[in-house]
Amino acid sequence: MDAIAAAEERIVSERLRQKLNEVNTAAQTQLAGIQDHVNFTLQQAYYKCAYECFDRRRRQEEIGHCVEHCSVHVHNAQNLVQNEMAKFQVKFISLFLILLFLLS
Repeated sequence: MDAIAAAEERIVSERLRQKLNEVNTAAQTQLAGIQDHVNFTLQQAYYKCAYECFDRRRRQEEIGHCVEHCSVHVHNAQNLVQNEMAKFQVKFISLFLILLFLLS
């Protein structure tokens, strides 16, 4: 009976891992568009903004502040995406560990 129970547990654990992998893949796919927007669209806007900062009439300090101001939106968006993904991964791992605990 122990061998049958162990085999059933392995089957359930493998199915659980597969399902959790599917969930993780789906989440990554859904977030890909957001990540592309941050990586390309917002960075493109940043470079255009920063380009406008380089004016010979401005002092170096003014140029630096202008470029720094241009980068705020990109950095905020990147941080938001990274923080949300980290939260998701923590919840995902916690769920996985709880389910493994319940199965054992």
